Amino acid sequence: DILLDDEYQAVVNKPPEGMAWTGDPAPLIWVSTYTKAPPKIDGKVDAPWRSAKPLTVMVREAMGGDHPKPVVLRALHTDDAFYMLAQWSDDTKSDLRDPYVWNPKTKRYDRPSKPDDQFAIQFPIKGDFAISMMTVMREFTADVWHWKAGRGNPKGWVDDKSHVISQKPVPHAKKHRLHGGRSVYIARVMDAGKPSYAVRPPPTSKQGDIVNSFEHKGPPTGSLADVRGKGLHDGKGWTLEISRKFKTGHSDDAIIDPTRDNVCAIAVLNDELYEEHSVSTLITLRFAGGPASKGAASSWKFDSGQKLPPGWKVAATNPKGPLAEWRVVADAHAPSSANVLKVTRIKDRSRGVFNLFWTPNVSFQDGIIELKLRADTGRVDQGGGPIWRVKDADNYYIARYNPLEGNFRLYYVKNGARKTLADAGGIRIKAGQWFTIKIVHRGRRIEGWLNGKKLLEATDRTFGQAGGVGFWTKADAATSFDDLTVRPARVAVCRLPRLAGANMIRDRD
Repeated sequence: DILLDDEYQAVVNKPPEGMAWTGDPAPLIWVSTYTKAPPKIDGKVDAPWRSAKPLTVMVREAMGGDHPKPVVLRALHTDDAFYMLAQWSDDTKSDLRDPYVWNPKTKRYDRPSKPDDQFAIQFPIKGDFAISMMTVMREFTADVWHWKAGRGNPKGWVDDKSHVISQKPVPHAKKHRLHGGRSVYIARVMDAGKPSYAVRPPPTSKQGDIVNSFEHKGPPTGSLADVRGKGLHDGKGWTLEISRKFKTGHSDDAIIDPTRDNVCAIAVLNDELYEEHSVSTLITLRFAGGPASKGAASSWKFDSGQKLPPGWKVAATNPKGPLAEWRVVADAHAPSSANVLKVTRIKDRSRGVFNLFWTPNVSFQDGIIELKLRADTGRVDQGGGPIWRVKDADNYYIARYNPLEGNFRLYYVKNGARKTLADAGGIRIKAGQWFTIKIVHRGRRIEGWLNGKKLLEATDRTFGQAGGVGFWTKADAATSFDDLTVRPARVAVCRLPRLAGANMIRDRD
């Protein structure tokens, strides 16, 4: 369960693939260590943290980049959850936000503005992620876990929210005017549900010089209950633990994928508000051990019985009737062993229907997908291929070969409508012959290979986030599939130079 020093060095010294980093001479690689015994989220450094390697990250004032301060990060993960520990210096403990202050002249409580200590970590959900919110060059949405010493912390909760950065008006956004007459719209939206705390009315009689203006009403609800966190102050600084599931099942949360690099950034607010807080540059969170190694490649040969694999589902795009029937059946000509996956009964033969068999349990963004398939029958259409980065039955990428037309094509399907990205014709693979399709997808660049030859290339940004994988046929195309292999690649990220005015958190919440 403990990552050995040589294993740690092998992981941390592996450079990010693809684009180079700029700014500092080396990337910030934050390695998460696998553990079977998760830590207790109580703000204490207990036994499981002994195996976690520390990473010191410098945070600087968002406006101007001055006064760097070190934050020591550690990370652990289990099969389904991420745990982080952050420690930083802070001589003044501020664990009351805007408390009621007794006014002896008026014999009433006033509520002047007073910040509490805060910490935040954000992960990209979609768009061109950066540490700066004050940008007219990028648009993105980020998942923000916002710990607040004077509000959620007493009961062990962290606010879960989204930041939406856009050059166009978006719901709940505030318009910020920048130099040169341009503007950026920033929305800070709490996730669905109710928080664990709320503002309470001031006492009608004196109960002390300073009284907490917040009260706790029980655990949060909905998506707001996804992130746990507890911080303790020892008189010199904070020790904070935070945890969250890799996948929450909520659309307003980022998926933390332990099989690939995950980009993030942190912010610290020591008794500060707004632009006075300090932010980091981009950090690459890399997982070592556990699902990081087990999930490096997934394959399905359909040879362990004749039941459909668990976690997969039958679906259709633009259905006009009942769904097609998919089965695992014996096939004497199967490429490997005895069985294949096959569309055995197609009940909806309309020309515009796409038959799908896919799983959301494999998260694929970048890497290689390879499979073997055989066009069996079909008058309207034949053949098929893989789908990937699948959001749902109406949104995904697809590559398919059709023996009737003799062409190999790459498409995306968005809201049920299909658009061609690349096309290769003049191919002679007849129905009844097995062939291999391989897809290589990195960032926006897609390659399509047929029987070992690269025939398709395209650049597209329609679906930038990880999604599911699966199989596709059209109309009455009955097709057999075998030997699907999915090899996720570690994501390449370019760390941007720190920008003056980089702003991660500015809300009063």
